Amino acid sequence: MKDDLVLRVRKDLCLGCGLCAESCPRQAISLPSGQAQIDQNRCNRCGLCLDVCPQGAITELTPVSRRELQAAVTGLKDRTEDILARIERLKGNSDRAKQDER
Repeated sequence: MKDDLVLRVRKDLCLGCGLCAESCPRQAISLPSGQAQIDQNRCNRCGLCLDVCPQGAITELTPVSRRELQAAVTGLKDRTEDILARIERLKGNSDRAKQDER
């Protein structure tokens, strides 16, 4: 797994079964109040807990900088505008074809 990856427990999904804690080779997961909690200092991000959790309560987060996020959003916006322009051109071509048929 990536070094910058962070594993988090979704408290709304965790049943406290303990399978993740049992599978953790670094004993980075505990169940202090009946739900899993990951000690990020001990976690080596091996992903075993992801594989054994029957609820999918452990998720991967990859931190991104504000600049990376803004670049991604800008790229998506540009692609969306391009797609919308193409759709409008196709609509125009379709309307002209219908008029030519008449």
